[in-house]
Amino acid sequence: MATAAAGTAQMIGAAITLTALALTIGVAIRAAVPPRSGRRRARPGAIVRALLPRRLIRSASGRADIGWMLFGTLFAGSAVGWALFSSDRITTGTAAALAALFGTPQPVALPGWLASTIMTVAIFIAYEFAYWLDHWLCHRIPALWAFHKVHHGADSLSPLTNFRVHPVDTILFYNIAATLMGVTAALVNHALGQRVAMFDIFGANLLVHVSTITLSYLQHTHLWVRFGARGGRILLGPAHHQIHHSTDPRHFNRNLGGALALWDRLFGTFAMPDAQRQSLRFGVEGMRDPHGAVTPVLMPFVEAVASLGPNIAPEAGRHATPAPDAR
Repeated sequence: MATAAAGTAQMIGAAITLTALALTIGVAIRAAVPPRSGRRRARPGAIVRALLPRRLIRSASGRADIGWMLFGTLFAGSAVGWALFSSDRITTGTAAALAALFGTPQPVALPGWLASTIMTVAIFIAYEFAYWLDHWLCHRIPALWAFHKVHHGADSLSPLTNFRVHPVDTILFYNIAATLMGVTAALVNHALGQRVAMFDIFGANLLVHVSTITLSYLQHTHLWVRFGARGGRILLGPAHHQIHHSTDPRHFNRNLGGALALWDRLFGTFAMPDAQRQSLRFGVEGMRDPHGAVTPVLMPFVEAVASLGPNIAPEAGRHATPAPDAR
């Protein structure tokens, strides 16, 4: 099984391609839907402009997102070397511990496709929990929030905002994901009594890969999509994530999951978007030069150290104090 860090690095390294593919999928879906009576079918160019409007790309926040995208594509892959753990090592170590505690189990008679399906789904659920847990920690621990708030510094959202992530934030996620996915793989192998391969694409879990292409990269769009009253309680769409970025205190630390609403609903951090677009503002109050080229990279280290001091009051998870008319 490929390590979680390697799988994540592959996705980061192919970020531009995946985003383009996601846009292509959106165009294809729109093209397959017949236009309403009396209306012309939207052209692909119009759909792309709707997802990446010029006003967002030309804004200071949008230009910063482009810079972070280039930075991440060029350098983030090297961050894999900073990961302390790999899912392969975690799987091996956990498997040895399980065998020592409970003995070697007998293989369960299952078709290969079914065993691989179980492993694929289990790893996907573990990845989603790792995403939620990492996100929850970053919003609760001041030292981690210092790095994570770089992402929340965007005051306008577009698919490119997905790449506005501090390297320390990325490295933390690598390790959490590798640990939880490695433990999960060992547990499934032990339960089935054999080493099972998951379905993958270039070493990355199939479901993680598909959800990343079709959903994760589109969550930062400004479009109000919530997948309906039922679907919105299963999947987290752009509307859910806009609430997550909202400056309204009611929305702080909400919708922390990746693609699934599962862990948010289990741990009480879920917020269902209204059917109609909510008026929201984004950003972090008091953040120094949030769209700069140097300050967002270096200042988090200073703030993280300062947050460990005895006279610092933790305020992690407070994105901003909204203006009086913010809703």
